[in-house]
Amino acid sequence: MLNVQLAKSLMKRWEAFPPPPGEDAGEFQEVFRHAVFVNGTEAERKAIMLASSESKYRNELAYPWDHYFGRDLSSLLEGKVALDLGCFTGGRGAAWFERYKLGFLTGIDVKQEFIDAATQFARLKKISADYRVAVGEKLPFEDNSLDAILSYDVFEHVQNVQYALGECHRVLKKGGRLFVVFPGYFHPTEHHLALATRLPCIHYLFSGETLVRAYNEILEERGEEAYWYKRSSPKMEPWERGNTINGTTLARFRRFIRDHDWEVVLHSRKPIGSIGRNVSKMRSLALLSRPFGVAANIPGLREIFLHRITYILQKGE
Repeated sequence: MLNVQLAKSLMKRWEAFPPPPGEDAGEFQEVFRHAVFVNGTEAERKAIMLASSESKYRNELAYPWDHYFGRDLSSLLEGKVALDLGCFTGGRGAAWFERYKLGFLTGIDVKQEFIDAATQFARLKKISADYRVAVGEKLPFEDNSLDAILSYDVFEHVQNVQYALGECHRVLKKGGRLFVVFPGYFHPTEHHLALATRLPCIHYLFSGETLVRAYNEILEERGEEAYWYKRSSPKMEPWERGNTINGTTLARFRRFIRDHDWEVVLHSRKPIGSIGRNVSKMRSLALLSRPFGVAANIPGLREIFLHRITYILQKGE
């Protein structure tokens, strides 16, 4: 209990709050648990879904994920049948469809409201797409049926990374490619406690169980106003190593890659400060990119200083 109180005290020194749902609906999945959505009219619900889709769409247009790979992906994706694994409300996938001239896009996510929003946005954008509720560990597709799988900031949340990678391998055609970008567990600011604290690196000091308990207590103290973004339980799920995250590191992900017949087409090692939408806003990060780049190539340290775990993996011919 002492550790929980200490963690809680540190978190509250740099306390953070989510914006009201109407201000920035697109950045938080939790908005779909807010009364403005749950109790809204059909028109109000559609407006919130559209705002979420458009936010992700604009973000992708403003800063295409090509930056993470260090190359234009168009030549690898044009005309392909692709899966957006963890599509959320479909905005980013719609931008990918247009940018890369995909032949067809399908998407999965875990909530029906996300699928409804993605479907609505695809119709608005007149793109060839379909979406369905599913999880990465059990993809609803035939063997050898997809050309490509695209996934951004999702693999840290799946319940079993090894199974999800196996499913990706199963459904891809021979020569098909998985494009994956997500933060490793030891990224300084990706502890997924941002609705309560801005303090970086706190997960270096405390266990996931301690942090989840502290996080839950902070939100409980906020009372009814925090009902829409609280955890469903103060206890961690068996698969969790932190708040909604599975604890995957680069080293662990590399071991999982070796478990299947993956060819590594590209492994990007871009450090914190070298890429990302926040770099243009925070010049200090850009200044740090050079020393961080050195650290990102040192075993052990790279777990901290890599901006994202970024791979293009190809299924063997």
